[in-house]
Amino acid sequence: MNTKHLIYSCLFLFLTLCSSCSKFLEQQPISDLTKELFWKSAEDAKLANAAIYNGVQRTLNGNYIDWGEARSDNFTYSGTGEFQLTVTLNALEPTMGLVNWDNIYLTIGRANSSIKYLPTITDLSENQKNHYLAQAYAIRAYMYFYAIRLWGDVPLKLEPYEDIGEDPTIERTSASLIMNEVIIPDLKKAEELIDKAIIEPVWEINIGGVLAIMTDVYLWNGNYQEAVATTDKIITLNTYGLAPASDWKKLFTDPGTTSIKENIWSLHWNVSQNGSNGISKIGSGSNTSQYRMDSVAFELFEANKADIRRQYTYDTLLLQTSTGLDKIGKFYALGADGRPIYPNNNANEAKLPLYRYADILLMRAEALNKLNDKQGAFLLINQVRTRAKTTALRMENYPEQEDIERAILNERQLELFGEGKRWFDLVRTKNVIKIMDPIIKKRQRNLLLQETGFSDERLMLFPISREVMNRNPKITQNPPYTG
Repeated sequence: MNTKHLIYSCLFLFLTLCSSCSKFLEQQPISDLTKELFWKSAEDAKLANAAIYNGVQRTLNGNYIDWGEARSDNFTYSGTGEFQLTVTLNALEPTMGLVNWDNIYLTIGRANSSIKYLPTITDLSENQKNHYLAQAYAIRAYMYFYAIRLWGDVPLKLEPYEDIGEDPTIERTSASLIMNEVIIPDLKKAEELIDKAIIEPVWEINIGGVLAIMTDVYLWNGNYQEAVATTDKIITLNTYGLAPASDWKKLFTDPGTTSIKENIWSLHWNVSQNGSNGISKIGSGSNTSQYRMDSVAFELFEANKADIRRQYTYDTLLLQTSTGLDKIGKFYALGADGRPIYPNNNANEAKLPLYRYADILLMRAEALNKLNDKQGAFLLINQVRTRAKTTALRMENYPEQEDIERAILNERQLELFGEGKRWFDLVRTKNVIKIMDPIIKKRQRNLLLQETGFSDERLMLFPISREVMNRNPKITQNPPYTG
């Protein structure tokens, strides 16, 4: 590692923010480091941009599944560990690693530094500078979007931590303020600044990625007109479409290489650089998976055996064995025998899809349904189903808006299984208690536990990490969690 890279690595160790940062009393202030040693050249800008994406990788490693899937009806517990029992029984505790937001704030801190210092670099063209800035704004918004969906009110920090005398302990800011004054404005700024001509590589945010996050945000807020308008922008880019059924597997094993570009933003992974990633929680070649497919999701897949997503999501050749649903093979290449090749726990470098065009179409369908455009919603659902080689749904079988929403949620469950979406789909559509309460009661009954189910909607939020609260006495716990 050369001196510049070493300086860079040391610099960004300090960029954790508010409750997740510490005072390094014997260190030089960050502002001195940045002025003297960094933010001088185009290479510095490139390194800083890479560091932001590294932060996203660190944030979503194991959390991609734990945050977006494990609490939903997609998965239930497997193996012998207590961790997965706690998660799938809705018994989260403040001492668990998955409730720690440190890496979110590490990433936000890196984005804050780029936003502040990129304009000072003189050997970048204005277009290059703006493109880097757009990515920093978009990822800052993306990280805060994760944070407020998981914890509700969270600390807000929009400047890098630079002064040793600065108090790193700040209170939580309301989720609505962060949404309206940070997330949406940051995404609008990113849309304005980003170079619309750059659509590669798929590992970096481009205009499609900015608009995809924006669609997700508007849908979460119930801003359905804005969600539809934003998907209009994605469609009129004439860049994305549904990959053919023959390429569906490539969306996960080799994103960006399909004959029709469907992947909008995927997270790159390299074991030698990033370590093994957390997809091994749902499919490992060297250990028992932490989570296995729940029977509810399994029955949905099995209802139509012609659906290509069934054979590519799990190993249908093993259904009669005890391990048939313990390993999700969706993210892995197939061997000569047609079965997934599962990497060992310490060698998993599956690429993580964050947004793809099928997701956009189904979010658009959800928004259209809320706007009473039933025909438009069904057209989109059936586009996705046709690609999957399954039968089209008939509108007359779904007379009410709630029926159509259920059809869309089912389609998202089939299409986006394991892609970190299902939990947020249930929360956004206010279906958590309706769907998860009977499932959790059944699990508790099977384990001879008291059947408390999921009756308290406050438990949809995650607890605040005890480690975070120990460092920052201004942070209060999400009720009804204690400790």
